[in-house]
Amino acid sequence: MEQALQLLWSLRHEQLSIYELSTKMQLSTKQVARKLKKWQEAGWICYHAGKGRGHLSTIQWQKDVEQQLLFILKQEFQQKNFTRLAAIYMSYFSERFQQKVATLLTEHLIFNEHQMKTMLTIPVYSKSLNLHPHHYRDTESGWVLSHIYSRLVTQHDEDILHHWEQIGERFIFYIRPFIYWHNGEKVTVEEIIQSIKKTFQLEKYSYFYRKVKSIKKRTNTTFEMIYSGGEDELLTLFTQLNFSLQHPLDERIGTGAYKIIQNAQGEVRLTAYAQYHLAQALIEHIQFITIPSTLQRQLQWSMQQNEEQYQRYVELGGIVSAYLNPFSKKWQKREARLFLLGILKQFAQQIEQVDSLKYACIDEHLPSTQHVTMENVQISYIVNQSKFVDALQKFCEERNVAIEINKQTVDDSSTSHLFEKADILIMGEYPAPLFILENDKEHPLSAGLDHTWSTPLYTSFREIYYPSNFRRSAETIYGYPNLTKCWMSESEEKG
Repeated sequence: MEQALQLLWSLRHEQLSIYELSTKMQLSTKQVARKLKKWQEAGWICYHAGKGRGHLSTIQWQKDVEQQLLFILKQEFQQKNFTRLAAIYMSYFSERFQQKVATLLTEHLIFNEHQMKTMLTIPVYSKSLNLHPHHYRDTESGWVLSHIYSRLVTQHDEDILHHWEQIGERFIFYIRPFIYWHNGEKVTVEEIIQSIKKTFQLEKYSYFYRKVKSIKKRTNTTFEMIYSGGEDELLTLFTQLNFSLQHPLDERIGTGAYKIIQNAQGEVRLTAYAQYHLAQALIEHIQFITIPSTLQRQLQWSMQQNEEQYQRYVELGGIVSAYLNPFSKKWQKREARLFLLGILKQFAQQIEQVDSLKYACIDEHLPSTQHVTMENVQISYIVNQSKFVDALQKFCEERNVAIEINKQTVDDSSTSHLFEKADILIMGEYPAPLFILENDKEHPLSAGLDHTWSTPLYTSFREIYYPSNFRRSAETIYGYPNLTKCWMSESEEKG
């Protein structure tokens, strides 16, 4: 069901002209007229065009959209097909409809767990998971990626590499003898070198790539690299998710604990890889279902009614920070920077009133300053829910601070492109790890390393319900569980 029809349903209690409809739908009046005619022919509505001055067009609904959608969802959920959820704009529908969807979803998730003990179904709130180590931007995508791809080393242990030797600037890396791609082919040293070079050529690693004097194969299990930046810097680079090992021909093929067996809109399925070179995952199948963020509260309520089947966890989702555009003329004076960051910090202290899972970051580095008058400030707020944008707009208006907020969702745009249309960037993940900003003087944020150019605003958490027979270790990735260290138990006892 197309978005425009869902929007029209949300306006069913209003009497609007075709011109007002075109504004709300962001279409021309001719396009709206064609859609109305199409929907009338399909039996959704009965449309009567207004004639003469002051006579508005009227729309009578012939079908109840919410009832139709519930019927379709019930059929699809029975087939374990949850993809349609990602295409429904829940804010266009009634609270009653949203709760019915949540209840229906919960019933089929529980049924699914009882029927398939080896399948773990987890709801995620990213509109679309981006499963590419070079292009992901949101925490949930990074979490899923960490299970599909392997890195040379991780923060806690070796991975692809077994060990290494250093002689001055010369590093000799020893890879594990049996590493296989998800298609069953053995990984070669040449493919590892190619993957490393490909990542180094990303724009944000260009500064470090200049320190790579050479990288070449020594034997079928070793390669050599001459790097002038030191061991700590090089190993820190290798721990980045961007440096995950990628197949030279198919980016969907990794070497991690899980491989992708299905990736449809709103749905990702993983299965444990039998030839994984480290400890085998104990959960055989993982299914991620994209849940509209506006459905989250209703879904949690439904889960709470089934406490025997599900248990609640609160998990770290990330830190939302504000970054001042170092190229904007508005921030050349320190007083202006401190004033705007102070306003945003005050907003963060009130964010808990908007969402109970947000907690303000206390920062002693930003003293209060007198009001600074400046021209309209352009803010790019990268967030899924509009309620945060609305809250910030109201907060600034009450303090006579003129701002214009451009709401964006997570996409593949680089940080520099995001700054092209903004004086301030508010986003949920650091555009680059701190060690990159400290070393790469060409990075757009490197000019503002001191506390007057950026500040963390609030910590974001999420509530998620797992089946009661789900057991997880203390180790987490981005605040989410490391699924290679978790398992499903047959017993329903609390462990």
